[in-house]
Amino acid sequence: MKIAFAHMFTLRTPRGIERFIINVSNSLARKGHEITIITGRCPDSPTRGWIDPRVRIHEIRHHNWHKASFIPCFMHDFLTHDYDIVNLAIARAEGYAAGLAYKLRKFRFNIVFQYPFENHEKHFIAFKRFGTAKHADELISASAYIAQGVESCFGRPSQMVPNGVDPSLFRSDRVRRSDTRKKLGIPEDAPVLITVSALQGRKGIEKVLDVVEYLKRSMPDIRYILCGDGNNRDREAFHAKVAALGIVPNVHFMGNQKDVSGFYNAADLFVFLPEFEGFGIVALEAMASGLPLIVSQGSAFPEILAEGGGVMVDPDAPAEIARTIHALLQDRERRSLMGAAGRAVVEKKYSWDAVASQLETIFRNQLSI
Repeated sequence: MKIAFAHMFTLRTPRGIERFIINVSNSLARKGHEITIITGRCPDSPTRGWIDPRVRIHEIRHHNWHKASFIPCFMHDFLTHDYDIVNLAIARAEGYAAGLAYKLRKFRFNIVFQYPFENHEKHFIAFKRFGTAKHADELISASAYIAQGVESCFGRPSQMVPNGVDPSLFRSDRVRRSDTRKKLGIPEDAPVLITVSALQGRKGIEKVLDVVEYLKRSMPDIRYILCGDGNNRDREAFHAKVAALGIVPNVHFMGNQKDVSGFYNAADLFVFLPEFEGFGIVALEAMASGLPLIVSQGSAFPEILAEGGGVMVDPDAPAEIARTIHALLQDRERRSLMGAAGRAVVEKKYSWDAVASQLETIFRNQLSI
């Protein structure tokens, strides 16, 4: 099959949507399909090296990443290439372009939702412009939680295909644990928490910082690793909060990293308290690495943890969360059992090849109609 994935930022940033596109593209290419990623031109891409050489990349022109400047080039690509299926990531330029291009020539396309309606309402509504959602062959959601918002917004059923992870890359590794801690100046016996996330308010970083402040009272050597970055305003706000809480020596801001696997290895628990989370590839990475999860109640986390691997907490109760974390940090055996359960779930359900196979089945069924 000739399959395309269209998204403005695939070469620009290493967030969840971009990682989904790249990893399923690689897996489908290994299965022998002709895969194309249509995305914005980015000479200094942090993600280009992740893409399998068998995957074609169509880099399109734009003006300073403004969505309107992408639309003509996306339309031209959709209209001049004979793809069997085009998959749209979000209702920015690719969503508008697909709706407009469909008016000129009917072609098959899907919309793949990696984000919930609650805090992406404008992107959902934008898919109604130019009839994009109406004319899509399939609406695909990363979780039942996302699917509820999709079906409510568009009045159509949504197929579910989860996110994935590479269990061979993300795994428990005592050597990398020791090496990463040495590089960061973290003692071998210090308790370490980690969050891998964009530095955005909706991701719950401030709430974890409050928890760290509570934990420091009973565990002065507690460390918190933060992998990810955000805009200048958000970054400065988080640094200011760390200083105000008096936890500067305890928090390690690592910025964006090409390879975060060693940072997971350095940690004892993965803590993630977002307000809304569609699925969370980072949760799977942590589980594959053998880390128990401490995550917000609701969103997609009940689905991810249905077979074990972590604890859901009230994200607005920092003292209670601190007590939960403290107890887990003191109980090595319980942490080990939780970590093993999470790893087993990942190996059974969430490898990228398994995810790609689910998409492949959907595509074949579409083309058989």
